[in-house]
Amino acid sequence: MSSVAASLYKVPIGIIRVVLGRLRAVSLSFLSGMDTANLTAAWLSFAATAVGLGGLISQASAINDQLDPYHATRTAEYLGIWFQRQPGFPWWRIAKPPPEGPVIAARMADGFCGVNAVHIARIPAVPPGKAGWSTILAMFNHDRPALLSDAATAARSVDAAEKGGAAAVRSATSADSSRSELARTSAASASASWIHLERKALKRYQAHACIVISRTTLITMLVTTNGRPVFQYSDATGFRAGYASYCGQWYITWPIGQEAIVKFAAHDSIGSTEVLPRSFAQRVDRCGQMVAGVVSAPASGFAVGFCGRKDAGRYRLEHAAKGFQGAHSGRHLYNMFGGKAYTVDFLHARAVAAESEPEPDGEVEADADADAAAVVLELPSKDGGGAKGAKVRMLVPAREEDILRRALDCLPWTSLSWSLHRGMRDVLAAYGRAVMDAHRPALAALLQRTVAEQPDAFRARGWDPAFVRENMGPMAASAVLAGAGNSGDSVRVVTDIVRVHVGDGWDVARLDEVVFWRRPDVKEIKGELDAQAVVALTKLFVLEWSQEFDYQLYHHLPINLYFG
Repeated sequence: MSSVAASLYKVPIGIIRVVLGRLRAVSLSFLSGMDTANLTAAWLSFAATAVGLGGLISQASAINDQLDPYHATRTAEYLGIWFQRQPGFPWWRIAKPPPEGPVIAARMADGFCGVNAVHIARIPAVPPGKAGWSTILAMFNHDRPALLSDAATAARSVDAAEKGGAAAVRSATSADSSRSELARTSAASASASWIHLERKALKRYQAHACIVISRTTLITMLVTTNGRPVFQYSDATGFRAGYASYCGQWYITWPIGQEAIVKFAAHDSIGSTEVLPRSFAQRVDRCGQMVAGVVSAPASGFAVGFCGRKDAGRYRLEHAAKGFQGAHSGRHLYNMFGGKAYTVDFLHARAVAAESEPEPDGEVEADADADAAAVVLELPSKDGGGAKGAKVRMLVPAREEDILRRALDCLPWTSLSWSLHRGMRDVLAAYGRAVMDAHRPALAALLQRTVAEQPDAFRARGWDPAFVRENMGPMAASAVLAGAGNSGDSVRVVTDIVRVHVGDGWDVARLDEVVFWRRPDVKEIKGELDAQAVVALTKLFVLEWSQEFDYQLYHHLPINLYFG
């Protein structure tokens, strides 16, 4: 193929030489005073030569298109909006350069392509191409998708329709429908454009036109979309893994001796039946912290990392100031994400002898020999704790208990469940379960009451009016009472109800750090829950509904991968 392509470069030069030769002959004939018949024959000969050579050019172009390795991936169907952003090339150049794609880089310290708070839409704001990277960039928005700006108008239209004015509303809006649709499409394209990204030539791999991403970028995108492992194989043929996420399916393939390739496919079960708001905000830095097992409150200088899940046995939780750099769990990933592990405290588990450990009696028991305020938590073990007694029993002294309370208060706010460090989830969920169980009925009732009392607020936020009226409240209450689950939609429902309940005065920074678990009477609180309690319990609910993530996935991956 290379020799044929090289010969095609010589075609324009040969064509130009023949045409110029014919034109020179005609000119000489004209200047030498040739009679009309011969001059006409010369011009006809020149025209026939030009037509014939034009046909050769067309045939050469057709042959070149078939020889182009990017022939099937140079289309708008494959590239999506990036088809319109391909650079032009001279008409006389037969061999086409490779198409270009965006440079995508993401990590905790820098955000996604330089944007920390991205607005994620499961239904892309603009029609994506077949390429996985094109689909992701249509789902990740650097600004809130413009289609959501019509939510208030939609709510007013629904109100009018419910009052008997549906026909009038349709009549009043039909004249502007075309202009409105065009404006919404243009605004959506701008919100999901990423036009400022640097572009580089795509790499061809099998039938795909790929961009090149780092393994840090891949893991960041996985946890930002709430990815969780579905399968993972490593054998003589190479490495294969599949990850389900809130936005779609991720597939990683690394055959022996070949390049590693990542593919992404959006869900095919979401469409016109979507009743949730089109997008939600997701903070890349917080997603990175949670998968690495770090709870951080920058405003107060608090940062602590958690140890990983342990083998069955008895352990004592111990605090080590600035000790996260010596951790084996999420320290490597935290540093890969751009974090500074040496600035983070560490809660590690030290194995203790059986005779020094009190037998647990329920959730909490005092240990007179170790600490009068110690508690004992029963946690899952590495092998899953399937066998009887194959559990981890964690002794938590008083000082470490204070750190756990502060960590629960400082859990970051989110609209979606986390891809989570399992060691951190085990400890925090076990410690807060007794208090959470005591308040589940009250929290569930509060959520239902908020939806019933403020339906207009949810319509204005983009929720489907019929869903708000008939399903939203019971769905939220059922999720809270269940105690655990893996539905991202349920988490979005509960967290958005809480945002409406606490009001606009609660910004994200205020939601990130509350004072509930650190109250001296936290275990005796009864009656109506205040805003601090509602937010704190909701953050623990999200923890319960989050998915474990293999934070050491990077061990199985090369430094760079193809994203097709």
